[in-house]
Formats: sequence, structure tokens, C-alpha cells
Amino acid sequence: MMKCYTWTILRIFVTSLYVLNYVAATKHTFITKNDDRHLIGPIGAPFGFLTGGVYNLTIFDFELTIGKTPKKKKRVIDGKEALRYIEAGFFLKRFESESDFAKFYETVMEKPSFCAYESHRDNDYVHPSNEHSVDDDVLVEDDKFQVVFDENEKDNSESEDIGNHGIYISMNNPEKTWKPNTPTITHSFTKSADEGLYFLLFQLCPRADDDQNIGMEIRSSFELDLHFKNYDLYGNPSYLTAGEMKLPTMYTYFSVSYGLCFILWSLNIRNIRLGREPIWSPRDGGQNRPVVHAIHHLMTVLLGLKVLTVFFEAARYHYIKMNGHAEFLSAVYFTMSFIKGTFMFTVILLIGSGWSLVKPFLNEKEKKIIWAVLVLQIIDNIAVVVLSQETEGERLYEDWSAVLHFVDILCCCAVLIPIVWQINSFETTIDAETERAENNYQQTSSSAISNLESEAPATAQAARTLQKLKQFRSFYLLVLVYIYFTRIAVYLFATCLGYRQTWLRYFVTELGTLVFYAVVGFLFQPVSDNPYLKVDRDATDVEIEFA
Repeated sequence: MMKCYTWTILRIFVTSLYVLNYVAATKHTFITKNDDRHLIGPIGAPFGFLTGGVYNLTIFDFELTIGKTPKKKKRVIDGKEALRYIEAGFFLKRFESESDFAKFYETVMEKPSFCAYESHRDNDYVHPSNEHSVDDDVLVEDDKFQVVFDENEKDNSESEDIGNHGIYISMNNPEKTWKPNTPTITHSFTKSADEGLYFLLFQLCPRADDDQNIGMEIRSSFELDLHFKNYDLYGNPSYLTAGEMKLPTMYTYFSVSYGLCFILWSLNIRNIRLGREPIWSPRDGGQNRPVVHAIHHLMTVLLGLKVLTVFFEAARYHYIKMNGHAEFLSAVYFTMSFIKGTFMFTVILLIGSGWSLVKPFLNEKEKKIIWAVLVLQIIDNIAVVVLSQETEGERLYEDWSAVLHFVDILCCCAVLIPIVWQINSFETTIDAETERAENNYQQTSSSAISNLESEAPATAQAARTLQKLKQFRSFYLLVLVYIYFTRIAVYLFATCLGYRQTWLRYFVTELGTLVFYAVVGFLFQPVSDNPYLKVDRDATDVEIEFA
């Protein structure tokens, strides 16, 4: 069984390493084909611009196509006909936080006639057959920002009030903005008042008082090249958003913190195995020498994997900050993250089942749970790979993001099942011990002395079982709080953060994880009073020693 397990993990590792060689840490392109959404956004991750930051957007192969309603046979018409009914444009808009954008997004989805770039819309009617009609929004002399339609046409006019009005580029002039043309827009944030968290959107806005597009299907196709950049306090370029510029330093500190925990835990395990005094006194007061079990070695390996994962995360963000990408470090990080994540769920499952602490074996149900979690972790990491190759806003990104969250919740729920089983087992054992003690108490007084002698081991056994019950109940609550904190509370907290404080989301997550590791290590540290409890084997279960 262990050979099969090891071979499976090895194949997963090699496959992940092969795939992740093609994964970039930061995606700079966005591609969509025949997209029927009237609002696409955010395109790419929201970006916090500071004074001196640069926004650059290049649009390739833009076109619109028209189809009839699904009830009729779709026929492709010249896409320029779509401009009879709608206006199209890209809009960089500032929001206070992600929650504010979520409210805005819901408003637009509920009311499609609401246009994000209403203040930029032009009243001129654009029709492909009218050669003299133009859209003022794409005239160079009217733009408030630099728009380049080709290499020989540029504008260096200063921007005004970008923070309130946003940055808009119209796609209503096919002769200049549709394929094979590649319009480019560049803006430098020179005013401190324009700093903030910006979201890039694409929207098809219906023309005012036009009901002809009811039931009309208009599809968009385009490719974007995105370049967002800030400058740090020393004047060095940084490709990280304003709220993430502290992440390299933050992850470095956390890697050192986990490293210190790893050193202390490893030295304590080593001293106990060599018969020396442990670094700290066990929870039982240290009447007898602590005992190291197999699960403690797995906890050591998990802590070492966590140290490496956080270290490579720090290095990855550092190179992204300096160069805008870190392909090799991203591959290493995602591989380490996959191994660490799978190992963490496995260790939690083994601790929850009581393996090596309470019993030296796993029953068939517990083995099935472990294999199910391993399969879910494979799916989870496939989703991570796909998301790393896509850009936020693309349909594939949204689909796999839903898969990632769903599988992650399943894994979190699965790890609780063995803990509940173990708690029920302890409660059953305590009830049986209590019932036996009551029966012995009701015996005749002539055999009282012999009864007391026979009850002594049973009473000690009941006390140890009660101690284990309290320990596993605490572990259950700890895992439950950790899941809620890292999967729900942190997400809600992040939606309210400003553009300079988005790093706190990662800080709170890592701090909660560090506390979780520390408390689990304290609850299940090597102790002297840790004998194997007698476990009844069900006749229907084949329980094999896990070795």
C-alpha cells in the first residue's frame, strides 16, 4: 500500500512540475473570444496606483459580432452594425475597496442600461456607412490622456481629475480601434489625488432611447496587453500593486518565524529521542520521560515544508516586484505549495483519527477519507494551475475559481470527519466505563476491597480517556475556527481594505496559520502520559497497521 501511495505522490509531483514550468506568476494578457457578456470586469487583478505609477493598455484584434436570438438560426452580420445599438469601451475606474466594486457590479448586472463611462459618452451617431461620422472620444485632441493609434501618432496632453472620472478609451471608431489596428493608451499618475484602487472594465452600453437591440446577441472578441507599474520610496520600479509592495518583506519575516519554530520543534524531538532533557517541560508536568510517536515526525516534515513554501513565496514576490514576472520561482512555489497543502490535510486527518497517539492503525473508513482528500487536493491544485495561466475576468478563470473554492471547502469538511469519529469513540468508552463503575458499586460489601483493587486500573483508564476526549474536542474546535478564519473571515476582511492595506489580508492569513501550527504543536507535543488506549475492532472493518 505504501509503495502505491509513494508512487502516486511521485507522479503527481512530476506532473505538477512539468505543467508549472509554463505558469507565470503575473499574467499580463487577457483574451476573450465571442464573449456575450455586456460587462467584463475586473479585467486582471485590481491594481493600486501610487503617485508616479504608470498604466498602459494595448488592444489587439478587437471586433464585435451580431447574432439573432437563440430561437432563430444565428447568422453573422458585419460586426460594425453593432454600433447602431451599442457603444463599446474600456474604462479604468477607481473604487474605495473590493466591496464597493462588488456593489457597483451588481448594480450594472441588474440594470444593463447603466453605463460605467456615462460621463465620457458621445452623442454622435456612429455608422459604418457614414464616412464622415466620428466619435469625439477617440479624437486625439479631445483626449485627457495619451492615446496612440499607431507608432507615428501620439499625444502628450496632461490628464485631469482621473481619480473621479477614470480613464476611458472608446472602441466606436472601427477604422482606428478595430483589428488590424492596435490602439494603446498610456497614463502616468502624477497627482497624489489620483492615487487609489483601480479596476479595468469593458462594457457594451446600449444607446439612449433605442429598443431595436432587444433580444440582440452582441459578442466581443479582443486581446489585451496589460502593464501596470508603481515606484517605491527609493524610486525603483515596482510591478506590485500599492497594497502588495510590502509582501516580500512580510513573507521573509514569516519564513524566519516558521524557521525558528521548526528548529525548536526538531531539537525538542531530537533531545527526547536521545534521552536528553526536552527543551520545554511537557504538559503533564514531566513525571516521566516524554514519548515521541510517528505523527510527531510527520509534523516536523510539515513544518519544514511550510518554511520552504513561505520562503519561496517571499522570493517570488520579490522578483515579481523587480521584473514583473518570476516563472521559475512561481513553478517552484506552486509545487511546494501543492506538496505542503496535501501533507497538511493528511497530517490533520491522521491526528484527528488518533493514529500513533491513540491507536497504531487506521480502519478502512479512515483510509477512504484520506484517499478522498488526496484526490480532492489533486483537483484543487489543477485548478490553481489553470487559474495561474488565466487572467481574472476570463470565463475559464471564473469557472475554475468556483471549482477551487468548492473543492477547498470539501477538503475542509472532510478533515473534520475523523475527529468527530474519534470524539464519539471516546464518549462511548467513557459511557461504558461509567456504567461498569456503577455496576461494581452496587455489589455486596463483602467484596468491597477486591472491587476497589479491580476498579483502580479501570478508573485510571477512564481518566486518560476523559483527558483524550477534552484534547480532541479542543482540536476539533481549533480546526473549525481555523477553517472559518482563513476561508471566510479573511475574505470578508479583505473586501473592506483600502488600496494601501491589501497586504493585511495575507498578513492576517499567515498569522492565523502560525498560531494554528503553534497551538496544534502544544496540544500534541510529546508527553509521558500517552499510552495506547484499548480500541475495539469492529468485525466488519479490516484494520491494518499504517506503516
